[in-house]
Amino acid sequence: MTVRRPRSPMFWALAQVGSRVRAGSPRGLPGPSTPLPAPTDLQIPTRHGTVRAVVQRPAVDVTDAPVVMQLHGGGFVNRYPEQDLHIARAMADRLGAVVVLPDYDTGTRVQYPVAEEEAYDIARWLQDEIGAGRSGSRLLLSGVSAGAKLAINVCQQLHAASLPSPLAVALVVPVTDVMRTDRTSNVRRPAISPFVQRFVGWAYFPDTARQQEPLASPSRDNALPEAMPPTLVLTGGDDTLAPEAAELVAQLRNGGVHTEHHVFVGSDHDFVAGRDRSVIVETLDRLTDFFATQLARPSLDPSVDPDTDTDERSTR
Repeated sequence: MTVRRPRSPMFWALAQVGSRVRAGSPRGLPGPSTPLPAPTDLQIPTRHGTVRAVVQRPAVDVTDAPVVMQLHGGGFVNRYPEQDLHIARAMADRLGAVVVLPDYDTGTRVQYPVAEEEAYDIARWLQDEIGAGRSGSRLLLSGVSAGAKLAINVCQQLHAASLPSPLAVALVVPVTDVMRTDRTSNVRRPAISPFVQRFVGWAYFPDTARQQEPLASPSRDNALPEAMPPTLVLTGGDDTLAPEAAELVAQLRNGGVHTEHHVFVGSDHDFVAGRDRSVIVETLDRLTDFFATQLARPSLDPSVDPDTDTDERSTR
């Protein structure tokens, strides 16, 4: 049953504006080692209808390229996967991967759990659709903010269905608990203010009774470590969501999941596409290095000695 949102003209106006924002990927970054083909569109079937996806292919097509499903952020309101093309280009260039960026549905047009179910259906389609230069058995998940939560949700749903997990997951500034609207930061005007937190709940999670479900708030899933493959978590020291990212890292490590954690001290929630090019470059390096290491492992067994986990910080 669809729950009606409380009337809020201010939130409604903000949602109409937010859904139309077209934030381009940052410029001035190092180019690929070899020119890449232009991105193309792909239509992927889901239980909620066909979802457009942007596809960035590597310079050289191979028959079994790994697939990265890159899920963009935007507070479950903005839907513009092209904002992550700088991430896609780096992964296509350095990993030889086919990178798929889904244009999943967002609020206020839909509400939870439509995007979560679409993300799962797309991952299943990518796993099953062997060919076209893709290897479904070499699926990697990556996401930013809301997209990071969706990446976690894909793992949860694959585990619940007793299906193979991705080889690895990279989570940039993940949100893991949508019930909370009291998060704060040391900076005066953080990107994710309490106002923004309340707006996201209104726009996409209006049924407050369902916000505590494990699929809505993965941090409340006691069995989450069982669902997660090797995981990289990147966040900013000034990010309002940094503490819950640290709690996620602890939860996964305590559950025996190989988990790498890095904090960019002095950076806020938007560092992956912000003004500091050195932080963006380091973010891309860490994402691609982590995935390259997982792809190079001789075994697909996701269990790794948790003693090899790393927890680092760097300043801008």
